[in-house]
Amino acid sequence: MNAILAPRLILFFSAWSLLAQQEPTIRVDVQQVLVPVVVTDKKGHHVSGLRASDFQIFEDGVQQEIASFSRETAGSVDDIGALSKSAGGATGAAQAGARHTFVICIDTLHASVANAARTRQALEGLFEKEKTTDAQYVLIGIGHQLQVLQAATTNPLAILLKIRSAAFQSALGGLDASAVSAQLQNIRSRMNDFCKQCACGTRPGQRNCDAEIDTLKQTVDAEAERWIAPTNALLEQFRDVVGELAKLPTGRTLILVSDGFNVNPQREFYAAVSAYLPNRPQFKIDDSKNVDPGLREALKVAADRNITIDTVDSRGGATATLAVGGPMDASASGGTGGGSSILGTNRNATPSLSRGPVQNTPGSQANPFASEESAPMEHLARATGGVYYHDGGDLLKQFRGAMADGREYYVLAYVPKNSAADGKFRSITVETADKKLSIRAKSGYWAAGAAQ
Repeated sequence: MNAILAPRLILFFSAWSLLAQQEPTIRVDVQQVLVPVVVTDKKGHHVSGLRASDFQIFEDGVQQEIASFSRETAGSVDDIGALSKSAGGATGAAQAGARHTFVICIDTLHASVANAARTRQALEGLFEKEKTTDAQYVLIGIGHQLQVLQAATTNPLAILLKIRSAAFQSALGGLDASAVSAQLQNIRSRMNDFCKQCACGTRPGQRNCDAEIDTLKQTVDAEAERWIAPTNALLEQFRDVVGELAKLPTGRTLILVSDGFNVNPQREFYAAVSAYLPNRPQFKIDDSKNVDPGLREALKVAADRNITIDTVDSRGGATATLAVGGPMDASASGGTGGGSSILGTNRNATPSLSRGPVQNTPGSQANPFASEESAPMEHLARATGGVYYHDGGDLLKQFRGAMADGREYYVLAYVPKNSAADGKFRSITVETADKKLSIRAKSGYWAAGAAQ
């Protein structure tokens, strides 16, 4: 963790980490796997009243015996006008009663000015109707630096006042996204001129311009290079937030708000050139190397500590609403869904057309890093049982949906029949007897021990 940023993040979580350490430790000989499960009907409403006998759970395709079962519920929204407490937020004994933590994590590096304004407006609408319950909230910005915009509080009014402040608006940035857009537009303009002289796409009768292409690649690489360090810093900050959230003795939901990003910024710049030179290997990137170690570690921690990560694409313009089916699907459905994954960058990604979560079939090996074609935000949601909101619609509704999932869910526990401590990924699939219901759960976990 960055030495300068670490004290602020640790301070933000310190009371909760201490509380976790003070809880009595119960040691058992057998390790249970806990699986939070969100169940909704075809209209997206949460389904209550289910029993353990209504579920089946599989690990690597092998059915497991459900050892324990519970239903978790928490408070809901109400009019904030009823609040008369100080906006400083509850502390001490009041916070110690929180049962669920919602961390709203905003990517300030990639946010455009317009989308930052949409995000701010939606969050303001969310917390205008939020009431004090058994939840606590945290507001964080990640980008060039980690910013604890509002430390943990059980008072929604404290969050609302922060969102309305000039400091919050300033923190959202927008200049970096504008700079990237300007660079990409400049590349497209240069490529239009380039293609008037040299062979592009399938145009016949023009020279190959190999020397010019080599020069072009050097220029594009230099422009992409300036974004590598900021992107790496953002990923490191995200990993640190996940790591600290994992220590809290509460339910855990992390809502990541972003205009979309690449683990490797070079991909976005190469894509701009490849639109004109689709067959040039100089502008191809090996997808198998597109997983950041920090992102992988964050997902391992999230899977182990049952942190649900919902991701909200603040740009708008796409058509799908939930993380879609595929080899990395972290959700489940009684029906037969389908859909193609988003390829390459998710800044200008082609939207998937699937409109519901699709379950990994029993026996499928759903390692969330088995496919590198999906964008990072989709990775995060699928792997942790969250939702990838990217329909370009009502951001306020999407935020409310993410909060609602953290307030009503089931928890299944089982002792794995495979007890090997080999460090390998174990896929998890959950089914219900009612095939009309949709289920979201984490896609799996990593067994203890070192990977072979």
